[in-house]
Amino acid sequence: MRMTGNTVKLSEFGPGSLRESEGIVVGERGLFSDLLGDECPHNDLDDEILVTQRDGNCLVTGSNPRSVLFAAYDLLEKLGARWVAPGYMGEVLPESDCSAVFEQEISEKASYRHRGVCIEGAPSLEHALGVIDWMAKRKMNTFFLQFKTSIYFWRNYYLREYNESYGIRQEIDEKRSLEMDEEVIRAAKLRGLLFHRVGHGWTAESIGFPGLGWWQADREPDEETRKLLAEVGGKRQFFGNVPINTELCYSNPKAFDALVSEVVDYARAHPEVDCLHLWLSDAANNFCECDSCSKLTPSDWYVRIVRTVAAEMKKQRLATRIVFLCYTNTLSPPQAEGFSRDKDRLIYMFAPISRCYSHALLDPSCFGRGQAGGWPRNMVQAPRTNAEFVKIRGSWLKAFAGDGFAFEYYLWQPYLRHLNPLGFARLINTDVKGLASVALNGMISCQALRAFYPIGLPMASMAETLWDASVDLGRIVDETLRACFEANHEFVRKYLEEVDWLLRPSERNPHVPLLQSGDAERILELGRYASAAGARMQALRPADEREKRYLSLLEHFNRILEMRSKASALKASGQEEEAARSTAECSQFLRETERLTHRYLDTWLMLRSMRP
Repeated sequence: MRMTGNTVKLSEFGPGSLRESEGIVVGERGLFSDLLGDECPHNDLDDEILVTQRDGNCLVTGSNPRSVLFAAYDLLEKLGARWVAPGYMGEVLPESDCSAVFEQEISEKASYRHRGVCIEGAPSLEHALGVIDWMAKRKMNTFFLQFKTSIYFWRNYYLREYNESYGIRQEIDEKRSLEMDEEVIRAAKLRGLLFHRVGHGWTAESIGFPGLGWWQADREPDEETRKLLAEVGGKRQFFGNVPINTELCYSNPKAFDALVSEVVDYARAHPEVDCLHLWLSDAANNFCECDSCSKLTPSDWYVRIVRTVAAEMKKQRLATRIVFLCYTNTLSPPQAEGFSRDKDRLIYMFAPISRCYSHALLDPSCFGRGQAGGWPRNMVQAPRTNAEFVKIRGSWLKAFAGDGFAFEYYLWQPYLRHLNPLGFARLINTDVKGLASVALNGMISCQALRAFYPIGLPMASMAETLWDASVDLGRIVDETLRACFEANHEFVRKYLEEVDWLLRPSERNPHVPLLQSGDAERILELGRYASAAGARMQALRPADEREKRYLSLLEHFNRILEMRSKASALKASGQEEEAARSTAECSQFLRETERLTHRYLDTWLMLRSMRP
């Protein structure tokens, strides 16, 4: 055992065989039925952990197999262990005799059912496996691979098109992509995590076109297939020539039945999928305008599809749950169609992708002139402020009051545009605390899997607050900074607090990141601070290799902040060419330093977030 330096003796334990001894007994709830009574009852979906003492033994159990694992990790945390990032450098295991294990009494139930991460950006297989391991250690219970295979995301990393100076280019075909998916699934299942899959792509796959990414169509549809496409502006064609961005003509029985069959057949063939995401196209204002389709709203057609799929799954005795979403074309709730009584199979997903990340979701001051539903067909203008999204959630709640979660985008491009570690940790902490008040039972984060730059404060805030909605952000910050920076943690805290203050929303444009606000004076102030802070960071002396790594990442972050500030200030003052050159310099710096940052920062996604 690494914390004690001692060898651990492992023994099998069966019901009724517990003896008086100083042992740590780890097992599923059923092993302790005679000892624990009604404590920590079995539950496949909701996680509860229990560590207690009986007859000189420390019992470690949970409401399901993954909760037992969570309980073991929680016990180690009580003894001083910390996991601030994936991998060896993110693991803090202090020396200890661990005798305090026999003094621990832990009884906790997760505040929220859904606590997950969805693949985005450009990860390697190593990155994906690392974050799954980290998630289990932080009691997050769900992992989501998008599409039938996540080839789009694997290729973003392995083709090396964004940075040929680092790594080795690898061709990823569909066969290899599926193999990588399977490794991810095995890692998730090994830890008992719930596995979600697909999302977009069904509308393309059901008519014989690949739905594996946002790629242009490789051929024109034949005339019979064209009849199945949505009619928009008098034409039936791929929307923007991208199949997964294209809706179908759902009043056409061939199109409707093809979509339903595609989903049900996939669910039957993939019992490893716990929750199958049934989303329509990934575009807006592209719904079919033919006379037959126009008799129902987009959300009514969607509810009819979801209801039909659910009925067919029930008929075929499939256990798979279906996730449907409120997003772009379906922001308005249905008007005519209703859900079946089999609501336990369904999960509502609230996806406010265009929301404001400068303010908390429930901040009443974050409102604009946008609508909160009721748009004419194909005239949706998604809100950019949060009060409207809260109203949208309330409207949908009247249509479906079952299980649901938020699908959020903090650590996709928003964080990389704001560059505010402490601010986003606070935003996530605040938003997650408020989910219950809008009847959402947790969150899945659509994000870069490498989201620990320069330190993992936002990820720690997400994991901790989803588990315990009463957690204090100050404790999360303190524990994370002490684990990463030891004696220098106070310097880092003050630095992050000052950056947080300097990055506060501009009065000129309060709903966008400061670096995009056009407020040259405020941006220059940020740049001056970063320049001065960089010199002070170089004087710090790390205590060990871990702190050296995190100080290097902090210096890197500060340099990026300085360079981004310079480019943004130039653009705000109208010096477009100089701003473009400065942005190019920052991009080159990111490429040159990917060897340092690749486990913590998604360089591919950062480069995209810097586009005009």
